[in-house]
Amino acid sequence: MHHDRKALPVALVLALTLSPPGHAGVPPALDFELSDGARFVRLAALPERPTVVNFWRADCPPCLRELPLLAALASQGTARVITIALQRPSETANAPEHVLNALRPPLLALHGPSEPRGLLARFGNRSGALPHTVILNAHRHSCAHHSGEINAHWLQQQLALCAAQKAPSR
Repeated sequence: MHHDRKALPVALVLALTLSPPGHAGVPPALDFELSDGARFVRLAALPERPTVVNFWRADCPPCLRELPLLAALASQGTARVITIALQRPSETANAPEHVLNALRPPLLALHGPSEPRGLLARFGNRSGALPHTVILNAHRHSCAHHSGEINAHWLQQQLALCAAQKAPSR
């Protein structure tokens, strides 16, 4: 049966045009394009691998406490770690020295948009609470997320559960 696009209701045409690619019951892969201060980094352009995405601010004590844990995970190489500072780059530059040391490679430190609510909501955080951590499988689908301070036990447990999950069927 052939349908002329003109015959479709306008709302349906918009939904088809604006909806991200995906299949029934399978959410689209998560993505963003943010700056590291020198270039823009697009999540979808990075090699496929499990990824921990952490949203933080320098004026958030629990955010600062968990950064060394995330830096250690990045150094282990078991998962990519991306931190997204939801503040101006100058605010990050004025963070304590131990924070700046934690934000070095192999950890990928990015800056979020000036209005982060949409980005946070896409990553499972509708309230805007910080810190917020999301674990993505190799195909950029969320396996776990947590608003509030994380610890090594939660991080290792969720990474193991994520690794054990099967890829969504398409």
